[in-house]
Amino acid sequence: MRPIDSSELDELIQRKPILMLDLDRLTINFIDNIVRQSPGHITTKQGNKRLPLEIWLEILEWAKLWYRHALMQPQGLDDGSTNTLICFEIPEWEACGQLEDDSAVRNYQYYLDRPGDGPDDDRPFLLPQTLDNILTYKVPITALNKDDRMLYGDLTVPDVIAWAEDGECGLCGQGRYICAGCGGGRQITENFFFDWASGDCSYRLLCPLCIGLKNARKGLWQEEARHEGKEGYFTDEEYDAWVQGLFQELGY
Repeated sequence: MRPIDSSELDELIQRKPILMLDLDRLTINFIDNIVRQSPGHITTKQGNKRLPLEIWLEILEWAKLWYRHALMQPQGLDDGSTNTLICFEIPEWEACGQLEDDSAVRNYQYYLDRPGDGPDDDRPFLLPQTLDNILTYKVPITALNKDDRMLYGDLTVPDVIAWAEDGECGLCGQGRYICAGCGGGRQITENFFFDWASGDCSYRLLCPLCIGLKNARKGLWQEEARHEGKEGYFTDEEYDAWVQGLFQELGY
C-alpha cells in the first residue's frame, strides 16, 4: 500500500476503492491542530489547568508509536471551514487471513480496487451504503500532504492482514513461512501453483498469503541457488535483509 496524495482525490472519489485509515493518526492530527493554535484550548475541568505546547508535542510523538487501522471507502469532499475527504467505514469483511488459494486472493484483490463492480454476492465485504448506520470519518486534505500520512491506497491482501487483521494468517499461523513438505505444506503449495516444490521439505517459502504471492515466488527463486556473487541472486546477507525489509513494511 502507499500513502494517498491530495492530487488524486478526484479519481478516488469516482472509483471509490477500498482505502485504509489510521484512526490514531487522525486523532493525533486533530489534537495537534488544536494545541498549535493555542495550548489553552485544552484544559482540565477543575482548576482550568493546561499543558505547554512543548509537552503536548512530546505526548503526540509518543502517541505515534501506536496505530489502529480501519478499512474505508471515499465518498466525496466536504468544502467547509477545512476541506475534508468524507470516508465511510467498511463495517464487515471476510477475513483475508482465511483465504485458501490463489484464485480467492486474486478475486479479493480485484474487489479491493473496484468494490462497486461485479455481483453483490461475490463481494467479500459489505459496502457502507447498504447499511442504516454508517460510521463517517472526515480526513483533512491538508494532512494528506504531510510526512505523517494517515490514509493509504493500492491495498493488497497482505496489507489488510497485517494492518487491519492484526497479522492473523490461517495459512502459516503467523509463522510467515511454510514448509513445502510438512503438515499442510503440500496442499498449500499446490493451491498457490508451486506444484514443483510440493512435498519437498528442502523448500521453505515465504507465506504466499500474508507476505504475498510475488514475494513467495521471488524467495523460492532465490533459495534454489543462492550462490555468493552469482548474477541475479542475493548473497545470504542480502537475502536476509530483503526478508527483514518485507517484514518491516508489513509491521512484523
